[in-house]
Amino acid sequence: MSGSIEKYDIAVLGVGGMGSATLYTLAKRGLNVCGIEQFGVAHDRGSSHGETRLIRKAYFEHPDYIPLLNRAYDLWHEFEKKAGEKLFVENGLIVAGKPDSEVIKGLDLCYEKHNLPHEKLTVNEARKRFPQFHLPEDFIIYFDPIAGFLYVEKSVEKFAELGQKNGATLYTNEKVLTWQANKNHISITTDRRKIAAGKLIITSGAWANREMLSLGIDFDIWRKVLFWYDSPEIANYKLDGFPNFYVELDFGSFYGFPAVNEMGLKIGEHEIPGISSLPDEVRRTLQPSDEPVILQFIEKVFPRFQPVRTNFTVCMYTITPDFNFILDVHPEYENVIIGAGFSGHGFKFAPVIGEILADLAIDGSTSHP
Repeated sequence: MSGSIEKYDIAVLGVGGMGSATLYTLAKRGLNVCGIEQFGVAHDRGSSHGETRLIRKAYFEHPDYIPLLNRAYDLWHEFEKKAGEKLFVENGLIVAGKPDSEVIKGLDLCYEKHNLPHEKLTVNEARKRFPQFHLPEDFIIYFDPIAGFLYVEKSVEKFAELGQKNGATLYTNEKVLTWQANKNHISITTDRRKIAAGKLIITSGAWANREMLSLGIDFDIWRKVLFWYDSPEIANYKLDGFPNFYVELDFGSFYGFPAVNEMGLKIGEHEIPGISSLPDEVRRTLQPSDEPVILQFIEKVFPRFQPVRTNFTVCMYTITPDFNFILDVHPEYENVIIGAGFSGHGFKFAPVIGEILADLAIDGSTSHP
């Protein structure tokens, strides 16, 4: 470790989805900023990997998120142009559930409060349009034509790349050992160097447990497994003729994406807790209990599919008590900003989260709701 101290206006701890977008935003605004990532860029140890993530404005979680989503959509389109690579695919989303299910009640409220394009379909209408789906007769189906998916690793790579092109410094495969805050600066010690920064932004995902506990927030880390499947019927589940989906059933809530490459159809389960105590203790190998519920879903909703698993990956949700995000100035240190607890639905917001965290670091407040 060098004896000299490297100095920055702002240091970003954790350069995954939120951290990379924040690093890019700060660099674009002309700040002397560094990012510190304990793994590599677009790694597979946290929450921002697995090829694709859903993006949608019709937000059944709560309609109050929609102003942020409007800004996120604008920023994704703007960033995609600057990146020079396809990152956002707008191919639509099927959302289905019983009339009294949480997802349908949430969408009913969302569409009541916000004028967003959508179609409400009966099961027969949905079957004619999307014959791949076999849904219960009492289900309500919404089709969201402006939803789509984001290429997650490509997006993180481009945020990091363009951040560096705008002057950011990025340290990868480097662990932060300690940080200390005083009124004038933040002292950071990694396993390779010492850094002094005017402000610290913490976007370290599940590794932000120390900071979350210091705020009195008891959060859970959920281990979630994503699967990919090939099939003799895979031609009917490709991007040109098959939408993204989210289906709430009695035994779980399942989401998925069309086949965009040889790995095939991607499916995950969203609501069933897979609780782990610490991020470094999350099991990365496939466990006997991981796949049966996914196969049960496929048998019920895609009975002709005949799945052949091609791949899986393990990711983490950092779950707050109310499933909402934590974006705030540390209560003890006004030069420390925390972005954490994205509860399994955060990645689509990454560029607007980057703006909010940059605002909090630079101005101490933000105009975003």
